[in-house]
Amino acid sequence: MSPTTLTGRLFAIRPMGKRLAFAVLRCPDREYLCLFPGRPDIPEESVVRLTGTVLPAERSRKYSHEIHVDAYEVCAENTATTSAALRRLPYTREILTQQHIHMRLPEVRERFLKKWTAIKAVRDLMERENYVEVQSPRIVGHMADGPTMKFKVDFFGQDAFLTLSNLLFHTAFVAGDFPSVFEISPLFRADLNHSSQHLSEFLILEVTAAHKGRDDMIALCDRIVRRICEHTGAPVSDAQLTDIPVIRHADLVAISAKDDEHPPLRPDGRIKRYHARAAARHLNRPLFWVVDMPARHKAFFSSTRYEPSAGAEVANDFRLYWDEVDIIDGGERVTSPQRLRQRMAEQNLDPAHFDYYLNVLESGLPPFAGFGLGIDRLMARCLGLGNTRQLVPFPRFVGHLEP
Repeated sequence: MSPTTLTGRLFAIRPMGKRLAFAVLRCPDREYLCLFPGRPDIPEESVVRLTGTVLPAERSRKYSHEIHVDAYEVCAENTATTSAALRRLPYTREILTQQHIHMRLPEVRERFLKKWTAIKAVRDLMERENYVEVQSPRIVGHMADGPTMKFKVDFFGQDAFLTLSNLLFHTAFVAGDFPSVFEISPLFRADLNHSSQHLSEFLILEVTAAHKGRDDMIALCDRIVRRICEHTGAPVSDAQLTDIPVIRHADLVAISAKDDEHPPLRPDGRIKRYHARAAARHLNRPLFWVVDMPARHKAFFSSTRYEPSAGAEVANDFRLYWDEVDIIDGGERVTSPQRLRQRMAEQNLDPAHFDYYLNVLESGLPPFAGFGLGIDRLMARCLGLGNTRQLVPFPRFVGHLEP
């Protein structure tokens, strides 16, 4: 059998006496079990070129092939720390400064790959659902107006902002007769929140569809969530993914009133994480939808109605919770320019900042709805991670910008 030459990164060098050493070579196609005649003079996790005989690894359960090394060459020596050393450290900013080494760990590589392949699975599903993938700008002007905190940038001497939402541009696609669109892209928040669930730059799936209502969008979300859970092997049963409960904001008010540990949810209040935890316990389900939230807390483009049972204006919206974490937020959208101006006035927004969006509505729009799904948050729940930042190779959050 002729010699074979392989190039890759060498891990886990283990001498077995003076005449034999084992190691693992990670190549682009697979990992190989390496057998050296003696301990190799190679720093752990260096890039090497090995020459030897490749055989089936008949005695190994983990590796399909092994190489009996005759000669080796160090192509790039590792003079830094190793991923094995980082494994023993807690997940802190010290890890993030050496993420290029940390991501060599099999468990870290696996969760990144699961996230990225899950995104591909979502794209495949959306294509089957006849949605078109679009791209919105990452830099916007006055249409970033509103109470949400934002990052200001200089655009050739003009004030601009990093994108907070793609919805306004998706509406323009609908007006251009692209009735069903989606986008997977980063969004930005300058939110001074130190929670492990918050990122200043995060990945989102945003979907907008004409001639669709709330029930249609909830059904689509259910299919997407099921697809991601199946792809990642999430710790939820088929029963928990089937007929996910739907409760009203008013129902959550009543549920929270029975929680003696935390303040109850007010009829016009925002849902806190402990309110969501109370609902999950009450329903005995990890996943549940909340609908009909107070209109005053929803964005100006959200469609609303007067609800007699609540005695107030509520949104035609929906939000998916996984225990205490909100994963999806969406709803039906305003199509009337007059109603949009009313909603802007209610939220003290300047209509002049949204001239283009008003022009879009004045061109005539069918009924439409949409949602945003936080990919990092959902994947973190699927993989049992308490910290969403562990799913982002180079996370951005309060106080952390480099590398």
